[in-house]
Amino acid sequence: MPLFSLILAVFVIGAFVLLGRLKNAGGQSGSRSDSAVAIPAEYEVERRTLGIGAIAVIGMFAVEFVVRGFLLNLSDTVDWWRYATPLLTAVLILAVVLFQIASRKTVAPARPVVATARRTWLSFGPRAGIIGAGALVAAFVATTLAAGAASSPDDRGRYIYIELVAANTTIDPLRFWFYGWAYGIPVIICVGALAIMAWLTLRANALRPFRMPENTGMERRARGQIAAGITSISTAAMLLALGGAFRLISNARGPWGLTINGDPHSEPYEMTWHYANLAAAAGWVAPLLEVAAFVLLLISARRLLRAHPRRQPSENAVIAEVV
Repeated sequence: MPLFSLILAVFVIGAFVLLGRLKNAGGQSGSRSDSAVAIPAEYEVERRTLGIGAIAVIGMFAVEFVVRGFLLNLSDTVDWWRYATPLLTAVLILAVVLFQIASRKTVAPARPVVATARRTWLSFGPRAGIIGAGALVAAFVATTLAAGAASSPDDRGRYIYIELVAANTTIDPLRFWFYGWAYGIPVIICVGALAIMAWLTLRANALRPFRMPENTGMERRARGQIAAGITSISTAAMLLALGGAFRLISNARGPWGLTINGDPHSEPYEMTWHYANLAAAAGWVAPLLEVAAFVLLLISARRLLRAHPRRQPSENAVIAEVV
């Protein structure tokens, strides 16, 4: 079950935290990380919003699973939102962060900072994380196209089935619920919305002006932390959605044996999908994607919500130090 993946992720994080404390107790602590460095106070709100947002993605995923699985009867409903819930939650979180950044953009810097290099949405973002998020978008497009092309409609025209046919027989095909167009199209729209919102937020985070020349180092570190949070939440939301899609695709893993009732001499017919091995692999990969997503969200929440010193020199103090 998906929530078991969350339990595994909690154990993984707990093990890493325990190992870190044991190393510190043994005097083997590493170098000071950027997350322990003081950052300007105006970035704290955005950091905490992202940290709370990482927890919110986990919470909304769990609430949707419990409500859908135990409180509602959705046996004949195309519940595409079960895969889109983490995506839509991430979109709302990034929209809040984008609003916070835009509202502070109008504040005039204490002293103008001359730009020494052209800044883009990639300037402060973790390159590996952004490449990984882009790969997930490509994986979603490929999964949607492949699964949609293999799906079949029901009597209401909804592409929700995979049909398994017994060769050289007149037996009706077996039909299983599948990640067809009815699921894939709404979810891929949500993936596109998340990608656009992440790009806008990363761009706004990079292009806003610095407050003063002497403080650009701390501001760069703060913007790097915010960009990492944006990328992590976006990546984790797509991992959760893709893991859910893979779970539904694994319904076609097969093969199945079918016998005809009333015919004692009937030999079992083997019914399987041409890509049953890929469907079986998707079933194995799905929980791994979910565990990775939860670990990423928990790590992000821990880093972004950790208490930081708010040392930010005032303009007069900086001038006196320079003089």
